[in-house]
Amino acid sequence: MKNDPQFIYLIPLGDVGDKHLEIIAESIQEQFSLAVKIATNQGIPAYALDAVRQQYNSNLILRKLIDTAAPDALKVLGVTQVDLFNPIFSFVFGEAQFKGKGAIISSYRLRGNPDSAPKIGCPPLISRLEKEAIHELGHTFGLKHCADPDCVMQYSVGLECADRKFSYFCPACRELMIWHLSTDLFLRA
Repeated sequence: MKNDPQFIYLIPLGDVGDKHLEIIAESIQEQFSLAVKIATNQGIPAYALDAVRQQYNSNLILRKLIDTAAPDALKVLGVTQVDLFNPIFSFVFGEAQFKGKGAIISSYRLRGNPDSAPKIGCPPLISRLEKEAIHELGHTFGLKHCADPDCVMQYSVGLECADRKFSYFCPACRELMIWHLSTDLFLRA
């Protein structure tokens, strides 16, 4: 149908580099075989700031992203540089609505400790952002965490785990992704 959601929207929230967004968009298109649109920057999500913690509540941001999604949005992915938390974890690299429409990622913790010397061979920030974007969007399509340490759906306990895994699905998760995607699009038709 003509009005069915067909795009994954990247929604910048604050100071997010255009080049980073373009690279993330290309990676998402490659992994999900869906067109990606980069939306207008929505600014830092001040409504989600917890003044005591000095962090931003990812649940509140997700709710707003979903509530304000464009009519042709199949999925929405917020991208920000602020420090995120949710009520269960003291911080998160990102969060997604499982089998839902929305996800968010942040570069804040993915940058690592700015005071420590960079490790030889450590992937740049953009690689971490790509992996986190694909991981969180995978959850929106119904993928759970994977036991394969190389799979993008492997749970990242910290930056070392995030750096070790690839930016694509293992064969088992790829098959599940294809199945979830075809089922989701079939149900919308």
